[in-house]
Amino acid sequence: MGYYDSVNVPCPICGTKTWFQSKSGPCNLDYWELDEAPADVLMDVNRHAPYKCDKCGTLFQVEVRFITLAKSVVYQPEDDDSD
Repeated sequence: MGYYDSVNVPCPICGTKTWFQSKSGPCNLDYWELDEAPADVLMDVNRHAPYKCDKCGTLFQVEVRFITLAKSVVYQPEDDDSD
């Protein structure tokens, strides 16, 4: 059995939390809340999904979206004080 990290995910219906395991990222047996989990850990968070909520029976998984943007930057040279 290998190492993994865990992400605490609330059920979308009742809010009861379930621990999801991930084998991406550092796998240091770390525990994360869903809103604080690093992107590399979230890459594999659905490896055993869907999970079933122990309280209400809802089947659920995490929808992971990564947004990467390239932005243009307007270069403004510094004032040259040399005469």
